[in-house]
Amino acid sequence: MSRTPLSRRHFLGGVGLTGMASLLAACGGESPPPGGGGGGDAGTLRWWDHLGGLQTLHDDWAVSEGERLGITIEHTYNEPGKATEALQLANQSNQLPDVYSPVIGLPLPALVEAGWVQEITISDEVMARLPENTFVEGLSMLDGVIYGLPAFTDKQYVACTWYNAEIAEAVGFEPPTSYDEFLAALRAIADHGEYAPMTIALGAVGRMREQIDDLAQAGGFPGFTGLRFDTGEYEYHHDAYVNAIELYKEISDNGWLLPGTNGFQIPDARGRWAAGGIGFHIDGPYSPGAVRSLNAEMLPNMAVAGMLTPDGEDIVATKGARGGDWVLGGTSEIADLASQLIETFTQDDYQTALAAGMDQPPLNLDVVADADVIEPYAWLVEDFRARVFRAPQPQVRNVDVAQVQARQAPVAPELGNVIQGYLGGQITDLRAELTKLSDSYSAALDEAIAAATAEGAAVSRADWEFPDWQRGVDYTY
Repeated sequence: MSRTPLSRRHFLGGVGLTGMASLLAACGGESPPPGGGGGGDAGTLRWWDHLGGLQTLHDDWAVSEGERLGITIEHTYNEPGKATEALQLANQSNQLPDVYSPVIGLPLPALVEAGWVQEITISDEVMARLPENTFVEGLSMLDGVIYGLPAFTDKQYVACTWYNAEIAEAVGFEPPTSYDEFLAALRAIADHGEYAPMTIALGAVGRMREQIDDLAQAGGFPGFTGLRFDTGEYEYHHDAYVNAIELYKEISDNGWLLPGTNGFQIPDARGRWAAGGIGFHIDGPYSPGAVRSLNAEMLPNMAVAGMLTPDGEDIVATKGARGGDWVLGGTSEIADLASQLIETFTQDDYQTALAAGMDQPPLNLDVVADADVIEPYAWLVEDFRARVFRAPQPQVRNVDVAQVQARQAPVAPELGNVIQGYLGGQITDLRAELTKLSDSYSAALDEAIAAATAEGAAVSRADWEFPDWQRGVDYTY
């Protein structure tokens, strides 16, 4: 199991914040300080995002807010798989958009120092209507200066069990909550013979990682992304991870996946399911918005059973506070107007429209009840509100942790690759491979800590330990 710097989307492992600007420039050209060129001119504001289910909303919002601000707003959607490259190329030509959704995958201090973002001005009126603890030091602000606006809630999980209600009625199964109930429903669909039991984006490494991380946590893993909250140790080989991956393995081995699923990326799997004729599709809360854009006739047949747990016990999920979903481009020369556009994302009418887009749930969950959404989406949001708790985050307790994160080399192969290899038969001893994965991540973290402390960072493995963390309780520092 090797650690390979400069691979995947998180392409900046093994360097400090001081070296970040030069390495970012090497990947994407010079990054002058704010005011040094790029961004929109006095009559045009450029706004980019990668949120597929919100294209129509954002196109319309760009027109209406452009008229109000007296400026032309050009909204551009980039597919998630191409968004990082698009930003790199824009930076290379000093043309970062004025407002964008950050997908670079770097900690906030690195983005600030490298010149990719600049301060957002938020009025007192806007601050007053935001939920408590919206801005978190080290994630969306530094030294009290705001650099990112969360637009979506941190109360969500992405391994949602979506199913076709018409098929459920025809075949005769109830919404599954346990692994055994899920397998029984898939078997019933297969035995019925008219429909394909299931499809998922098995070819998308990142999506498989996200789903198994969520399922493992719901299955009892006391942490997230392989890292225990209480001890600060990596434990991908925990029973909860093994059980979740074995669930996918049994589904695959039984032939219950739509032919071709092994290579499906997110649009492939979602598009096939949206066309009808497939029982289940595990996807995030953003599935209805995307399905509507693919086949609106499928919406009345969408149903959701929450997230599976091994024995059908109540879901408990734990997620960290969000960073900025929107940032202000570091080269923008119209920062005031860009800040005003970002502020509009906090308005009730935008948040309600965001809910109606049925993508990720909005920052203000209260608006969902009055939004034009399908009932399963509204139910899911209430499930998030009741069952998702705030996790401890080391960079919130100690901002020097960001210096470690900037140096931490990506691990390859990662969890998604292990899942694919095990389902495909290339990996035969799952727990042994997951143990190697834990060791590789632990070694990468230790190396990054050593490098950061050598340059003066006050940080140690103890910063990742939260022995007072309790499952099912919001963590407070």
